[in-house]
Amino acid sequence: MECQATGNPKTGEALARCGAMVGDDIVNARAGVFASTPGAGAPVTKGVYGAVNANGHGLSLQHGHMEHVGSTTTAAARVNLLQNQNSSLNATGFHSHSRSHDQFGGGLSLQTSAGHQAAVGVNRVPKFDMTTVQAQGTANLYSSPSGNLNLNATGNATHHLSGPLRGKSNYGGGVNLRYDF
Repeated sequence: MECQATGNPKTGEALARCGAMVGDDIVNARAGVFASTPGAGAPVTKGVYGAVNANGHGLSLQHGHMEHVGSTTTAAARVNLLQNQNSSLNATGFHSHSRSHDQFGGGLSLQTSAGHQAAVGVNRVPKFDMTTVQAQGTANLYSSPSGNLNLNATGNATHHLSGPLRGKSNYGGGVNLRYDF
């Protein structure tokens, strides 16, 4: 059994997970329970999850319930399209169902051994006739020989193709400096 807990004392955001895994790093199945909250005073989501993985491909199912709000069930799949010493290309897809609406989407993500990452995706919420496209990337600008110091540049963009925010776009970027003691 493996348990993990993370939190941010400034915001109150917290996540706790406990689960079990059978198999190895290449072929495995996982199942467990979780509880999370986005911040101090916010409601807690409690739920269960399960996943099976084999050779970079995976299927997962998660069900969470937030008191006085409702439940959400999400099914997701990941397919590894390319894996070599230098890069990994994955395709993902998901469908979420809650009391109020359904949401589904998919995307592609690329990771390189040099620490660069890129992802594109699309989400659709039929009830609101809302379709959103996202792209994000991370460039590793510098890593120290020991690996303790990393400097990355990030960028992201979101564009709403339909729905109440049709034609609206959001852009962001930043620089991240991390040192591991």
